[in-house]
Amino acid sequence: MSFKKVEVSIGLIRLKSSFICLKRLEQPYKDFIEFPGGKKKSNETATQCLIREIKEELNIKIDKFKFIASIKHLYDNVLITINIFNIHEYSGRIVSNENRDIILFDTKCTLDKLPTHDRILSLLTLPKLLKIITLDNLHEDTFCNINLYKYIRLRDISYKIYKSHILSKLKKFHFKGKLIIDYPYNKDWDDKYSGVHFKSCYLEQFIERDKSKKYLYSASCHTLNDIKTSNKKLFDFIMISPILRSHDNFKAIGWDKFNILSKESYLPTYALGGVSSKGSDLMSCTDNQGFGLAGISSV
Repeated sequence: MSFKKVEVSIGLIRLKSSFICLKRLEQPYKDFIEFPGGKKKSNETATQCLIREIKEELNIKIDKFKFIASIKHLYDNVLITINIFNIHEYSGRIVSNENRDIILFDTKCTLDKLPTHDRILSLLTLPKLLKIITLDNLHEDTFCNINLYKYIRLRDISYKIYKSHILSKLKKFHFKGKLIIDYPYNKDWDDKYSGVHFKSCYLEQFIERDKSKKYLYSASCHTLNDIKTSNKKLFDFIMISPILRSHDNFKAIGWDKFNILSKESYLPTYALGGVSSKGSDLMSCTDNQGFGLAGISSV
């Protein structure tokens, strides 16, 4: 099935603990709030679109900004690519040039939001490097730099094994980050965790309506069919593997194939399989439509 394709750029402007949003004047989603920005013209880059739209909508000049990531969302028959930027500095006073209500959005806001709103904000919590712990790498060297990571994933590790073999090591090396655990171990997990990962064999078990804002939800993808399933489920991010080193029955796909698969994903993508943070792999990943690296040994 073919969709009409639209590309937009939006800017996240933080004021203390709030974000600048605007209330929509027209259907669809009339009176819902959205982040400032708009549709990219055919002769524009995503950055040029951002600068123009923010000036048109809020009457400010962007002085310092950073690209975060792009996500895609399917509204009926329209597939929208959303280029998301953090706006760090601007000149001028924020006013609405279009007579729209300016809303300061925070966690207490009860106004209706676009379906992409929470997806966009979840990007701010994602790290560029994600460490993976397995039963095969529980030696001390694995944990000595563990506190450098914002998140770690415990792959194929039950709560019982976590308590008996891992928790003490995390405490010893002062890990202050967050845990992503594998489904279905979350059903019997008695300690705090911050995310649930679904291996490719469990993708159909994920039910989007059961999502909780307390957690990140991620998935493993090896094929285009896996990615299409993940697109329908709207995980927060996916891991595409194996990239540079074969794994189980899957051959290494290389950066060119990673690029192709990442373009098909509606979600941020992590490269997994033989990648390292010590060389140029992170740059190769971002140059090929990826968001970050996930790894077991050398990340």
